[in-house]
Amino acid sequence: MRHPAFNDVKSNGYSRLFDFLSEAGVMLYTGVTGGGVIHFVKGIHPVDWSAQDKTGFLTLGEYSAGFVPLGYYLASGRLAAAVATTGAATKLLGCGLSDAKLHDIPAVYLVALSGKDTEGLLPLQDTWEHGSNIVQQLRAELPDSVFVLDDPQTINEKLRLAAAQLNNAKPVVLVLVHHALIEATDVNSLPPDSRPASACSDLGDVVDRFRQAVRGKRVVMLVGEEMARYPNAPALTTQLAVHLRAATVWTINGANAVSRENPYGYGYIGFGGNDCATTLYASLNHSDVLLILGASPDEYSVNLQPFTAGETFYLSNITQAYGQIEGGFQHRALGHYHHIHGPLDQSLRRLIAVAEACPFANTGAEPAPQNLNHHAFSSPRQGYANMVALYQRLDSWWPADSVGFDDVCLAYKDRQFVTQRPHPHIRFYSFYRGSAMGGAFGAAVGAKLALSEHAVFLFTGDGCFRLFSGALGEVRELGIVIFLLNNESLGIVAQGLPKILPEVVPEYYHAGVCSLDYCAIAKACGWDAEKLQPDLANLEDVLVRAGEIGRPSLLIEVPVDAHQLLGSNPRLRNL
Repeated sequence: MRHPAFNDVKSNGYSRLFDFLSEAGVMLYTGVTGGGVIHFVKGIHPVDWSAQDKTGFLTLGEYSAGFVPLGYYLASGRLAAAVATTGAATKLLGCGLSDAKLHDIPAVYLVALSGKDTEGLLPLQDTWEHGSNIVQQLRAELPDSVFVLDDPQTINEKLRLAAAQLNNAKPVVLVLVHHALIEATDVNSLPPDSRPASACSDLGDVVDRFRQAVRGKRVVMLVGEEMARYPNAPALTTQLAVHLRAATVWTINGANAVSRENPYGYGYIGFGGNDCATTLYASLNHSDVLLILGASPDEYSVNLQPFTAGETFYLSNITQAYGQIEGGFQHRALGHYHHIHGPLDQSLRRLIAVAEACPFANTGAEPAPQNLNHHAFSSPRQGYANMVALYQRLDSWWPADSVGFDDVCLAYKDRQFVTQRPHPHIRFYSFYRGSAMGGAFGAAVGAKLALSEHAVFLFTGDGCFRLFSGALGEVRELGIVIFLLNNESLGIVAQGLPKILPEVVPEYYHAGVCSLDYCAIAKACGWDAEKLQPDLANLEDVLVRAGEIGRPSLLIEVPVDAHQLLGSNPRLRNL
């Protein structure tokens, strides 16, 4: 691996930082260079599309760059770094940083401070206390994950602490201070991590408690996004569901840990949830046992409601995951709460083995029906594509080993409602907790950079497009496929406001979006572009092109009727 020539001082702080990141597996850096970071990035080779096994830097606008490490990690399990100079650049990068925190995704963010002797002198992009006070801003959001590299004698200790945060699925911010990093450092490696390997705590006792709790009770299993990070997760959750005869529901991202063939799969819950899953989860009471596999009880999943089961068993391997208080979610449980800390795959294998040896005496659920929705799908108005037909056709088409992202648009509510079950050929992700419009574009870039030979798809809206369209040119050769839903509105808002504000006329929704020639914009940026016909007559030809690897990036414009109501939005009751 080529090491940057940091002022020809091989053992200075910059070199040590680069070595640390290389040891952590960081090979991709992205963002925009400038004051405060130029001395770090100057030796990193630009990204080589044909040699993505080499360390490289991709110049990409900071807003999109902040999400690249998220997609890179979810696609590959490897770390990436986003880079920004001082001032507004750091704030733009911070949108992705927020979702990394909210979704417990390890990622590296490199930012900088104003020069050592500039405090009080009103420097450009002032980061000091009377300027942006950026370190305190960052620490307000990540109190344990911001490390200011301002002393060559403490760099190694701070990097060791940063490594511990990354190992606990947390993002870290490494704040570069040039006068300290330019100095020589004597220590070239981190002290060994003395922490023992993670293991399930008191699993034997937990199994005994679980066996006692489920006797004669209904068991419902809720699968979340943490479970989806384990190899073979769909097979494990299916085996456990079958042994327990447990009705299984899942969150938007937890679907990646569920098999379509799970006979007890009742569907998605919450935002865009299926009717069977919604009814089942709402029926939980003191006579039931809820088994949660790494699912956060966020608003889009449980709509601010508590765990209503008589006993809740929560499995997680992330210490102080987002939303936990004092190491767990006992504050969200109405009944007894049991928190099991340890690798989820180990916990599931133990439960499966125990069930095989001596079946649990819980009350078994009926297998789920084929159709998980109780109502017929609505149809679009004349001149618009039927999104039900499109989602269903795509659900029978996805190329093997694909990755997909739903941006903050109608797709992240409607796609899963229509398709009902996860597809074995594609993993779909949504950063709904931060709900940053357009952020999924950066994540798609990261996923494609991590898995260049795999197909990467993005559903985005015409409103979201405004947030990332300036970055299209930089990734024209990457081969991403975007489905752009053009409904000339902020669709989620346009659908929700008639229910929230029935007395307000649509003109005052402020949800309109000007229609643009999106295909022309994409082509001007070096992309290929196609517009789907409202009757989907050209869909098969478009899919042939969309499935080709090694071609330029492709934008597919879809004419969408914002009034075609599909997936539910329970959050409307809270507004």
